[in-house]
Amino acid sequence: MGKSWLWLVALAGLFGPSAPQEKVTARIEAHPPAPTEYHPLTLTCEVSGDPGPQQFLWEKQGSQEPLQKGPDNTLFFPSFNKTHYGTYTCTATGSQGCVVATYDLWINDLINSVFVFPQETKDAYVLVKATPEQPLQNFTVCLRSYTDLTRPYSLFSYATEAQDNEILLAKHKPGEYRLYVGGKFVSFRIPKGSQMGSEHICTSWESTTGIVGFWFNGKPWPRKGLQKGYTVSHRAVILLGQQQGSYEAGIDAKRSFTGEISDVYMWDVGISTQEVASILYNLPVEAPIFGWRNFPYKIEGEVYLKP
Repeated sequence: MGKSWLWLVALAGLFGPSAPQEKVTARIEAHPPAPTEYHPLTLTCEVSGDPGPQQFLWEKQGSQEPLQKGPDNTLFFPSFNKTHYGTYTCTATGSQGCVVATYDLWINDLINSVFVFPQETKDAYVLVKATPEQPLQNFTVCLRSYTDLTRPYSLFSYATEAQDNEILLAKHKPGEYRLYVGGKFVSFRIPKGSQMGSEHICTSWESTTGIVGFWFNGKPWPRKGLQKGYTVSHRAVILLGQQQGSYEAGIDAKRSFTGEISDVYMWDVGISTQEVASILYNLPVEAPIFGWRNFPYKIEGEVYLKP
């Protein structure tokens, strides 16, 4: 009886109904996710549900001729610029048939605009809709702010599931900025005569040495050390104008920002004083993860984009 039952199970496996096949889908991803003019850009056509080899047809809406056809699923722009703006289509053909993906390629240029945070609140912020593609051994964050606040407030909050203050750039009091990495911080003090008016801040960190760089209005401050050997997770939520707290604590309105924020950039590399001088004019030398010339954002609550 036992052997007969085993044979029945085996026959059912051979001749019974097969499992439904995975639906074939395609999507186009940009690398970096927020393209910057005059820097390299790659579009990749990713196919799932078809294990066989594929052929890829790349086309641009409005163009008479195909851009590229063959086994290569990438479309490369050595120096991305406005002539490349448009809607791109990838048609992938494999053993399961054809599937099509589209991608709108353009730049959301916010030059000469600012985010205005008009009042203290716990539900108004700017969500940055781009994050690093892999864990960070180095990073640089730059931004410009304008406020008359004297209490603590958060400018740039990068939180992960494991660590609320994975990266946090905050003003602890009128004369002191703090950079947090992995929950620990270093402070940089600003002379009183430097305060009031627009303030441009850049800060960088490298894992191999733990060295933190800090620039105030283009001028470098003495470097310090923090979290040597640490790795910053790339699975993050990035907010402007609020400090992200724990699940129980949520967002603290008393650390919310009021005023203006602009010229926001983030890189996965360090930076030099010469490069900071270029960033002051929104002309980055290195391609950022995201930047003000193509800033991917979503406004939540009472925040306004104004010239």
